[in-house]
Amino acid sequence: AEGVLGLLAEEVGYPFNHIPTKAFLSFAAGFQQATLCGSIGTGAAAIGMVADGKLQKELVSEVIKWYKDFPFPKYQPAGLNLSTTVSKSELCRDSVGKWMEATGIGYDDPKRKERCAGVSADVASHIIELLNERLAKQA
Repeated sequence: AEGVLGLLAEEVGYPFNHIPTKAFLSFAAGFQQATLCGSIGTGAAAIGMVADGKLQKELVSEVIKWYKDFPFPKYQPAGLNLSTTVSKSELCRDSVGKWMEATGIGYDDPKRKERCAGVSADVASHIIELLNERLAKQA
């Protein structure tokens, strides 16, 4: 949320500076149930705040398709040079699970949290790029 809505708050101001990004904390860990990756859910909410209905649907579908095929994490917040994996799924349990299996890193390992931070940054960056590209075309 901070990566997209926080940026909008800084760059645009109102109304985005009145949206508490902490409201999206429960999206973490696949909505606490290892379901849809929270970065996709948060991104879909952000897309919905700036794009009309048809474009919202297109962009969210595009983000999910991209997510399934992207080698996460590209962004390495702690500079750990973490291995990347392609989940082929939008679900947290598949994305994190496949990565943990490939790396031998457990759920409670701090590297797993860094991996998820990288995924969140990658998703936020992709959404910002899509919004900039698609909204510029509409202007």
